[in-house]
Amino acid sequence: MNKFTAVILFFLGLISCQKDIKIQINLPEKPQQNQVIKVTINNLNQSDIDQIYVAVDGDELAKMPYKNQIELKLDDKFKLGPHQIIFDFIKGDQSVKKITKNIELYAGVSPKVLKYKLIHTYPHDINAFTQGLEFYKDTLYEGTGLHGESSLRKTDYKTGKIYKKIDLDRKYFGEGISILNDKVYQLTWQSGIGFIYDTNLNKTGEFKYQNSKEGWGLCNDGTILYKSDGTEKIWQLDPETLDEKDYINVYTNRHKITRINELEWVNGKIYTNVWQKNALAIIDPKTGAVEGIINLSDLHNKVTKHPQLDVLNGIAYDKKTGHLFVTGKKWDKMFEIEILK
Repeated sequence: MNKFTAVILFFLGLISCQKDIKIQINLPEKPQQNQVIKVTINNLNQSDIDQIYVAVDGDELAKMPYKNQIELKLDDKFKLGPHQIIFDFIKGDQSVKKITKNIELYAGVSPKVLKYKLIHTYPHDINAFTQGLEFYKDTLYEGTGLHGESSLRKTDYKTGKIYKKIDLDRKYFGEGISILNDKVYQLTWQSGIGFIYDTNLNKTGEFKYQNSKEGWGLCNDGTILYKSDGTEKIWQLDPETLDEKDYINVYTNRHKITRINELEWVNGKIYTNVWQKNALAIIDPKTGAVEGIINLSDLHNKVTKHPQLDVLNGIAYDKKTGHLFVTGKKWDKMFEIEILK
């Protein structure tokens, strides 16, 4: 037998060995970040195996002696959301079986249900389809949506008076806004483009989206911008280049949260509206875990009912008082509220 034939027979034997080994792997239904994940391995034909190598998304996680049950821990360096785990079964120094499993990682904490106190009610433009809301030097900036109605405006929040307003071209559907380094950033919905203004609402530039699907909400932590796109993702943007540097996936301990909408940065957390929900979610910006829920459905009952009335949308944080200002699409009122601890 020549060397070439021996090599061929070796690999054929290895492939045959892989086919003969029957292993079933069972993962928990909703594994959670930073918690021990118990993995059950059923060696159906009692194959001789020495070790198991485990890799997550191509990076080795663990190497251990073979057992019918092993424990893994995915800490917060692994994003919430989908991952691929490869189990490599070893006999001697040879891989005899590889199995790939897909998992979805959930938050390791359950969200707290928080209450609020209504502090004051202010007038709000009933024709404003509110998409973004943010304070800047005691002035409330507001971005509105709908084709032919989209705008960016500066207002007196106490009276509802509009100091200045610019209208977007009717081909654009305006979305979230945020103000950073004396620049106002405004998203559009499905046009793949955002606009940059100075604080007097003079347009100074544009930027294009990259991997994000659409433009929904926008906020900042004083250094970087955070952008939602209607999915479970919140993207981190460089404010100078507007490059999408990274993202988090938003999850509770039981559910993936999609349709993340208006965003506001509040004391190191991201507060968000979820489209079609009259509630706020409080998100850890490092992990994407939902840490709190605030039910604001009572506020929807306090506004004037009319055919175009839509859902809660719009969050502005007043750093001086620590209060939130919230309104909705085509609401005639805006509410100052205090989140109760």
